[in-house]
Amino acid sequence: MEFVVHLPPGTPRSAAIRLSGSGSALGRWAADAVRLERHADDLAFTRIEFPPGWYGQYLVTLGDWRSVENDGQGRERTPRELVARPNTRVEIAVAGWGRNSVRYHRDFHSEILGNSRTISVYLPPGYDLETERFYSILYMHDGQNLFDAETAFAGKPWTADDGAERAARNRDARPVIVVGIANTDARLDEYGPGRGRAVEDRAHRYGRFVVEEVKPMIDRLYRTRRDAAHTGTAGSSMGGLISLHLAQWYPQVFGRVAALSPSLWWDREFFLRSMKSSDAWLHVCRLWLDMGDAEGVGNTRRTRRLASLCKANGRIEHRDYEYREIEGGTHDEGSWRVRFPEVLKFLFPPDGSHAG
Repeated sequence: MEFVVHLPPGTPRSAAIRLSGSGSALGRWAADAVRLERHADDLAFTRIEFPPGWYGQYLVTLGDWRSVENDGQGRERTPRELVARPNTRVEIAVAGWGRNSVRYHRDFHSEILGNSRTISVYLPPGYDLETERFYSILYMHDGQNLFDAETAFAGKPWTADDGAERAARNRDARPVIVVGIANTDARLDEYGPGRGRAVEDRAHRYGRFVVEEVKPMIDRLYRTRRDAAHTGTAGSSMGGLISLHLAQWYPQVFGRVAALSPSLWWDREFFLRSMKSSDAWLHVCRLWLDMGDAEGVGNTRRTRRLASLCKANGRIEHRDYEYREIEGGTHDEGSWRVRFPEVLKFLFPPDGSHAG
C-alpha cells in the first residue's frame, strides 16, 4: 500500500515524518516507526506491505508522541483506521502537530518542607477524548529526569511519556497518569530516612508533602482514580528507596510500588532493618523490584533479601511481586528507561487482566 501524507503549513523542512500504529508493520506504536520520504514542503510518502485484509490503527508523528498529529485546533485526534487492500493509495491530510501530553506545575510550593519544585504530569492517550474516564496514577520521584533532556541528569531522560504511551496504545498496560515530582538540593535528606534521627525527619515530611500537598492538587485538577488499588509510587536509586518507604508508611494510599535499583544500602540497610512481617504494605502492595547485574554484588544481595522477605510472608512472585536481575543493567537513566514499560505492565496490567 502507498501512503501519501499532505503536511500542514509550517511543518519544518528538516522534520522526519513518521507513521506509527498497531501491528509490526507500523512499529507497534513506536512513535518513530516508519519514516516517510519527503518530496516537498507539504508532501511525504512511503510504501508498506500488509497481509491482505489486515485491520489496524495509526497516526502520523514527527518522531515522538508530543509531536503527533492533532485535529488542527491543538486537540488530540482519534487514531486513523486502516483495512489493507492490495494496490491501494491512502491519502492523508494532517491538520496540525502536537499534543499537550506533559503539563507542568512550576514552582509548586510546599508549606510542609518550605521549598518549591516542578511537578510534571503526563496524560495518557485518550485523556482529552474520553472526558468521563478516570485513570490510575503513578507518582514518581526525581521527576526532572522523566520527560525532558533539558532537565534530566546528563541530558538523558527516561522518555517515560513515550514508554507509557506505547504501553497504553498496545494495551500492554492501562493508560496511566504519571506524575513526576522533581528533586531539590535536599534530595538525600528527603529520600533517605533513618540515620538515628527523630521520627519526624525530613524524609517523613517529604512523605507528608506527597500525600497531603501533591496528591490533593493532582486529584483536584485531573481525573484520577484515588483509591490505593489504582495509585502507585515509583523511583530509582534513592527514589526507589523513598518509594518503598512511602508504601510502608501509607499502604492506605499507595497500593502499587516500583523500586528500580533501590539504595537499600542507605544508613546501614535501614529499610531492611525497619521491616516487620506485620507491616501492612508487605501484604497488600503490588511490588516491582529490580537490580542491574552490573550494579555490584552487594546491591544484588540486598534486593534478593527483600524479594525473599516478600516470599516468606506469603506473597506470590509474578502475581503479588516481581523481582528481576537485569542482565547488563547499570545504575543510570538509560537502563531505567528500558525497564520502565515493563514496570507499567506489571503494576497496571490491562483492565480485565487476571493480574489486576
